[in-house]
Amino acid sequence: MSKKNHGAFPVALALIVIGWLSAISLPAQSLELCCIAGEYKGFQVNYAKPNCPAPVKEKFTMVIHQMKPCSASIRGTIVDSSGTLNHWTGSLRRGLRRCCLLEGSIVTPGGNTVNFKGTICQRLGKWQIKGTWEEIGSTDPCRGSGTWQAAQD
Repeated sequence: MSKKNHGAFPVALALIVIGWLSAISLPAQSLELCCIAGEYKGFQVNYAKPNCPAPVKEKFTMVIHQMKPCSASIRGTIVDSSGTLNHWTGSLRRGLRRCCLLEGSIVTPGGNTVNFKGTICQRLGKWQIKGTWEEIGSTDPCRGSGTWQAAQD
Protein backbone atom coordinates (compact mmCIF):
# COMPACT_ATOMS: atom_id res chain seq x y z
CA MET A 1 0.00 0.00 0.00
CA SER A 2 1.33 3.48 -0.85
CA LYS A 3 0.73 6.51 1.30
CA LYS A 4 0.39 9.81 -0.53
CA ASN A 5 1.98 12.82 1.09
CA HIS A 6 -0.43 15.67 0.39
CA GLY A 7 1.39 18.11 2.72
CA ALA A 8 4.48 18.46 0.50
CA PHE A 9 2.66 20.32 -2.30
CA PRO A 10 1.46 23.28 -0.15
CA VAL A 11 4.92 23.66 1.42
CA ALA A 12 6.62 23.67 -2.00
CA LEU A 13 4.07 26.16 -3.33
CA ALA A 14 4.60 28.44 -0.32
CA LEU A 15 8.39 28.39 -0.85
CA ILE A 16 7.98 29.27 -4.54
CA VAL A 17 5.65 32.19 -3.72
CA ILE A 18 8.00 33.53 -1.00
CA GLY A 19 10.98 33.28 -3.38
CA TRP A 20 9.06 35.09 -6.12
CA LEU A 21 7.95 37.88 -3.77
CA SER A 22 11.48 38.42 -2.45
CA ALA A 23 12.83 38.58 -6.01
CA ILE A 24 10.29 41.28 -6.84
CA SER A 25 11.33 43.44 -3.86
CA LEU A 26 15.07 43.31 -4.69
CA PRO A 27 14.94 45.76 -7.64
CA ALA A 28 12.95 48.24 -5.57
CA GLN A 29 15.52 48.09 -2.75
CA SER A 30 18.45 48.50 -5.15
CA LEU A 31 16.90 51.68 -6.58
CA GLU A 32 16.73 53.41 -3.18
CA LEU A 33 19.31 56.15 -2.76
CA CYS A 34 20.74 57.49 0.45
CA CYS A 35 19.07 60.60 1.88
CA ILE A 36 22.28 62.47 2.77
CA ALA A 37 21.33 66.15 2.79
CA GLY A 38 22.90 68.03 5.69
CA GLU A 39 26.05 69.54 7.12
CA TYR A 40 29.26 67.55 7.48
CA LYS A 41 32.55 68.24 9.25
CA GLY A 42 35.59 66.72 7.67
CA PHE A 43 39.25 66.81 6.77
CA GLN A 44 41.43 66.14 3.76
CA VAL A 45 45.07 65.08 3.53
CA ASN A 46 47.42 65.20 0.54
CA TYR A 47 49.19 62.02 -0.49
CA ALA A 48 52.82 62.06 0.75
CA LYS A 49 55.29 62.80 -2.05
CA PRO A 50 59.10 62.71 -2.16
CA ASN A 51 60.88 66.05 -1.53
CA CYS A 52 57.66 67.62 -0.18
CA PRO A 53 56.67 68.70 3.33
CA ALA A 54 54.76 66.14 5.37
CA PRO A 55 51.04 66.16 4.53
CA VAL A 56 48.86 68.27 6.82
CA LYS A 57 45.29 67.46 7.84
CA GLU A 58 43.11 70.35 6.62
CA LYS A 59 39.62 70.70 8.09
CA PHE A 60 36.51 71.72 6.15
CA THR A 61 32.75 72.01 6.44
CA MET A 62 30.63 70.52 3.66
CA VAL A 63 26.95 71.14 3.04
CA ILE A 64 25.07 68.66 0.84
CA HIS A 65 21.74 69.47 -0.84
CA GLN A 66 19.74 66.89 -2.77
CA MET A 67 17.73 68.39 -5.62
CA LYS A 68 14.64 66.37 -4.67
CA PRO A 69 14.38 64.39 -1.46
CA CYS A 70 16.80 61.46 -1.72
CA SER A 71 17.58 62.08 -5.42
CA ALA A 72 20.74 61.23 -7.35
CA SER A 73 21.44 64.88 -8.20
CA ILE A 74 23.35 66.67 -5.44
CA ARG A 75 25.16 69.96 -4.94
CA GLY A 76 26.56 71.96 -2.08
CA THR A 77 29.30 74.08 -0.62
CA ILE A 78 32.64 73.46 1.02
CA VAL A 79 34.27 75.97 3.34
CA ASP A 80 37.94 75.17 3.93
CA SER A 81 39.99 75.97 7.04
CA SER A 82 41.00 79.38 5.60
CA GLY A 83 37.31 80.32 5.16
CA THR A 84 37.23 80.01 1.36
CA LEU A 85 33.77 79.04 0.06
CA ASN A 86 33.55 76.70 -2.95
CA HIS A 87 30.38 75.50 -4.68
CA TRP A 88 30.29 71.94 -6.00
CA THR A 89 27.96 69.66 -7.96
CA GLY A 90 27.75 65.92 -8.08
CA SER A 91 25.73 62.75 -8.15
CA LEU A 92 24.89 59.69 -6.07
CA ARG A 93 24.43 56.10 -7.04
CA ARG A 94 23.61 53.03 -5.03
CA GLY A 95 26.52 51.14 -3.49
CA LEU A 96 26.84 47.95 -1.50
CA ARG A 97 25.35 47.30 1.95
CA ARG A 98 22.95 50.27 2.02
CA CYS A 99 25.76 52.70 1.21
CA CYS A 100 25.93 55.13 -1.69
CA LEU A 101 28.73 56.29 -3.96
CA LEU A 102 29.17 60.05 -4.20
CA GLU A 103 31.02 61.80 -7.05
CA GLY A 104 31.48 65.53 -7.42
CA SER A 105 33.66 68.35 -8.67
CA ILE A 106 34.67 71.86 -7.67
CA VAL A 107 36.35 74.61 -9.66
CA THR A 108 38.94 76.23 -7.36
CA PRO A 109 39.46 80.00 -7.16
CA GLY A 110 42.65 79.38 -9.19
CA GLY A 111 40.60 77.80 -11.99
CA ASN A 112 41.61 74.18 -11.45
CA THR A 113 39.04 71.41 -11.18
CA VAL A 114 39.02 69.12 -8.15
CA ASN A 115 37.25 65.81 -8.71
CA PHE A 116 36.27 63.90 -5.60
CA LYS A 117 34.52 60.64 -4.86
CA GLY A 118 33.63 58.71 -1.78
CA THR A 119 31.53 56.02 -0.20
CA ILE A 120 28.86 57.28 2.18
CA CYS A 121 27.41 54.93 4.79
CA GLN A 122 25.25 55.42 7.85
CA ARG A 123 26.81 54.51 11.20
CA LEU A 124 25.08 55.08 14.53
CA GLY A 125 22.41 57.18 12.82
CA LYS A 126 24.87 59.60 11.13
CA TRP A 127 26.20 59.58 7.56
CA GLN A 128 29.98 59.17 7.17
CA ILE A 129 32.01 59.57 3.98
CA LYS A 130 35.48 58.31 3.06
CA GLY A 131 37.01 59.01 -0.31
CA THR A 132 39.72 60.40 -2.55
CA TRP A 133 40.24 63.65 -4.45
CA GLU A 134 42.38 64.79 -7.35
CA GLU A 135 43.10 68.33 -8.55
CA ILE A 136 43.33 68.56 -12.34
CA GLY A 137 45.74 71.22 -13.64
CA SER A 138 47.61 71.83 -10.37
CA THR A 139 51.15 73.12 -10.91
CA ASP A 140 52.17 72.50 -7.29
CA PRO A 141 54.19 69.24 -7.29
CA CYS A 142 53.46 68.73 -3.58
CA ARG A 143 49.68 68.82 -3.93
CA GLY A 144 47.21 67.43 -6.40
CA SER A 145 45.60 64.39 -4.78
CA GLY A 146 44.75 62.81 -1.49
CA THR A 147 42.09 61.38 0.79
CA TRP A 148 39.15 62.91 2.62
CA GLN A 149 36.63 62.00 5.29
CA ALA A 150 33.53 63.71 6.62
CA ALA A 151 30.77 62.94 9.10
CA GLN A 152 27.28 64.36 9.43
CA ASP A 153 27.21 67.10 12.03
